[in-house]
Amino acid sequence: MDHRAAYLACTLDPAWFTARYVAIYDATRQAWLPFTLWPAQHQVLQTIAAERKLVVLKARQLGISWLSLAYALWLLVCRPPATVLLFSLREAEAKELLWRLTGMYARLPAWLQAKAVTKANANRWELSNGSRALAFSTKGGRSYTGTFALVDEADFVPDLNQFLNAVKPTIDAGGQLCLVSTSDKRRPVSTFKNLFRASLQGTGDYRHVFLPWHARPDRDARWHAVTKAEMFAQRGTDDDFLAEYPATPAEALAPEQLDRRIPLDWVLAVSETDARPGGLPLAVPGLEAWAGVVSGRRYVIGVDPAEGNVHSDESVACVLDGETWAQVALLACRVEPATFAGYLVQLAHYYNDADLMIERNNHGHLVIREVQCDGGMKVLDGYDKRPGWLSNVKGKPLLYGVLASAVKDQLVVVRDTETANQLASIEASTLRAPSGLHDDRADAFALAVAGLAWRGEGVASSVVAAGDPLAEGVGW
Repeated sequence: MDHRAAYLACTLDPAWFTARYVAIYDATRQAWLPFTLWPAQHQVLQTIAAERKLVVLKARQLGISWLSLAYALWLLVCRPPATVLLFSLREAEAKELLWRLTGMYARLPAWLQAKAVTKANANRWELSNGSRALAFSTKGGRSYTGTFALVDEADFVPDLNQFLNAVKPTIDAGGQLCLVSTSDKRRPVSTFKNLFRASLQGTGDYRHVFLPWHARPDRDARWHAVTKAEMFAQRGTDDDFLAEYPATPAEALAPEQLDRRIPLDWVLAVSETDARPGGLPLAVPGLEAWAGVVSGRRYVIGVDPAEGNVHSDESVACVLDGETWAQVALLACRVEPATFAGYLVQLAHYYNDADLMIERNNHGHLVIREVQCDGGMKVLDGYDKRPGWLSNVKGKPLLYGVLASAVKDQLVVVRDTETANQLASIEASTLRAPSGLHDDRADAFALAVAGLAWRGEGVASSVVAAGDPLAEGVGW
């Protein structure tokens, strides 16, 4: 292929350009080597090229920073004049990105390069074709209009939200923004994680990409086991391993596990979140279902009511099958308590007049009255032999003690992804989600489990085993 045809092929496909002409630096061999794309890298490169706003959550050492720079190089060479903005938390790290980019350019064939490099320093690099690349800490670079902006290790930028608001005008004219990072486990709530979660749930204007540890072809089960054991030995926890080498988004996004009431491994063992929920023949907004009603079967609905305005938590109802203890439906909405009670009545009627276990706190009193008096539904008694569950200093530990036993012994099935995430985030010390995260779906699931266990119907022996401090004297 002559140079003119090869250049045309390069302009049409950044992956073709990268695989044939781009070199990256191998620190182990201390040499520049051809960038041989793995299947996962090839797919991500296509996604980077196609999306305007992208958030990439990844395991370590997958070459995604190099891949993003390869795309930036393609823009500079094949789509001039392009402006590439390289950001990192510290200026020194941003300069390192620019050093990589210029090193990749220097190793291109001469016929792919511009006539001249017109400016080159640690922060700024310009070509005679009008393209340029600039390196900044996340405190700078806000006055430039960028064709492509890369933010490396974005989850470690403490003021990422302010930075994104400031840098947004640089891409409003049609540019692209790519946020790339491993997970900062020290901060379970961050702008980067919020953007990824929103995209995962199908909201927001970012496209998400997740890359697990096994996206690298030379990593196998033995590598995983050895590396995990070595990292566990350092601190007595898998937190560092899950931050560096997650297998799923749940592992990457989960808070540190040292203070978790229900460990992530337990939650994953009972999670079946692959199936897409469907609808039910009910006029209830915010309702999702994984299974319809089975004639003659008992169901229990755990209910965590909220105030119902746009700024409040969700009001949540979780339906569990009394035979399988599997999550079969979930109602999550923000409506005022009386309206929510009307939805509960419809949901309970559909599931064979299901029993309700409603949290008897704040707005729960109104919901209990509405479903009992106006709906004629049965509200189960809590540990204090009164309708509903009082989540006080006694009730909360009892509630999560029953739940933890059921999850540990794999008696339940969780089908909602966000419920699983919330269950794995509950702090052992407070029995709440970390500040900034939600626990309403976890509470509703726990209430449904308590509703099943408290009456002793189908309770596994391990839940009420003699010697369990949470079971002693309770009177199931």
